[in-house]
Amino acid sequence: MTLAVVLDIEGTVSPLSAVHDVLFPYARERLEDWVRQDRPGTQAVVDGVRAVLGGQAGLDDVVRTLLEWHDGNAKHSPLKTLHGLVWERGFLAGELCGVVYPDVPPALAEWRRRGTRCWIYSSGSVLAQRLWFSRSDHGDLGGYLAGHFDTLTGGPKRDPLSYERIGRVLGAPAREVLFLSDSRAELDAAEAAGWETTGVRRPGCTTDFGPHRAIADFTGFGTAREVAS
Repeated sequence: MTLAVVLDIEGTVSPLSAVHDVLFPYARERLEDWVRQDRPGTQAVVDGVRAVLGGQAGLDDVVRTLLEWHDGNAKHSPLKTLHGLVWERGFLAGELCGVVYPDVPPALAEWRRRGTRCWIYSSGSVLAQRLWFSRSDHGDLGGYLAGHFDTLTGGPKRDPLSYERIGRVLGAPAREVLFLSDSRAELDAAEAAGWETTGVRRPGCTTDFGPHRAIADFTGFGTAREVAS
């Protein structure tokens, strides 16, 4: 019996292109100005970068580090927090919109109907996740979700301890939590924590899921949990 479903975003519920070709360039163009103008929430980001750099780094070093992290698609929490702040303005201004595969909303609705709670676990900040689903191209999907985890609240996505930590918050036995992702390393970590796992092979995905079950999309998955190897 599945009591909780935990979903990745990029490549699982949303196309990679929606993030990498839209959100990332949008943030890249605005990161430096955002930090230098000391907008709300920025000081915590700057302090976080300085903590990683190990000292009282100047603002130029902080900005340079953030841009390097961004260009390298690093998963550092200060960068993800800053992304969320920048994207929030874009979503509220109507310049950005969350994109999800069309099979996702019916699956979310079916899981809710069956009493299965759904959570999101992504490297993107919780703020960014909430904006993505509340202002999606399929309307406000936030009501289908019980909550969100990022690398700050959940931990690194390739670390089994992160899934153990999240499991304690979910309050469900590990064997009754199902994790869906397009990343083999993430699925391996979740499995090591005792979770059920399923890979999601969207168009263009070349991931070798190994022993993990895999599906092409969520059609019928919320009801029958049909899987294909």
